[in-house]
Amino acid sequence: MSHFRLAVERALVGIGPFPRGVAESILEIAYLTMAVDEDLRDEEIEAFSVIAASMLQSKRGAGQRASGAEALDDAALRDWLDKFAGQLDRATIQDRLEAAVKSLGDNHEAKLAAYRAACLMAMADLDAHDREFEFDLQLIATLGVSQDEADTIVDEVNQAVTPPEVN
Repeated sequence: MSHFRLAVERALVGIGPFPRGVAESILEIAYLTMAVDEDLRDEEIEAFSVIAASMLQSKRGAGQRASGAEALDDAALRDWLDKFAGQLDRATIQDRLEAAVKSLGDNHEAKLAAYRAACLMAMADLDAHDREFEFDLQLIATLGVSQDEADTIVDEVNQAVTPPEVN
C-alpha cells in the first residue's frame, strides 16, 4: 500500500459517514482543489482516487469501512473525473464551489470533511501555486470554516501525510 493511501486513511479516520449526495459534493470540492491550477498531475489523480474511494466507502459506516484506503478502479475513476471535468475557469470554479458548498447545507461536519479532503488534494503533488493559495482562502470563506478550524485541519493532514521518521 502506498504511503499516500496510508496517509489518506490516517487523515480521514473518524470522518463521516455521509449520505451519497454529501460525499459527492465533498468530492467535487476535492476535484476543484486539484483542478484550480489547470495542471492535473498523476499524483493528484491517484490522490483523488483514494479520497473518492474512502468517501464513498464511508457511507457504509465506520464499522463497515474497508480496511485500508483503496483506490477506485480505472473505470470508476474515469467516470468521476469525467463527471467533474467541464470547462474550468475562475468564474466557473467559484460558481461550482458555491453550489457544492450549498448542497452541504448546514452540515458543519461535512464542511470540515470537505476542507480536509481539499487539503489532502493540495498536498498530493507537493507543489503549491498561487492559484491554489487563493482557492484555499476562497474555500475557507465559502465553507464558513473558522481560521482556527482550518489551521487544525491543515496541521492534522500535514501530520498524516508526513512519513514517519525511521530511526
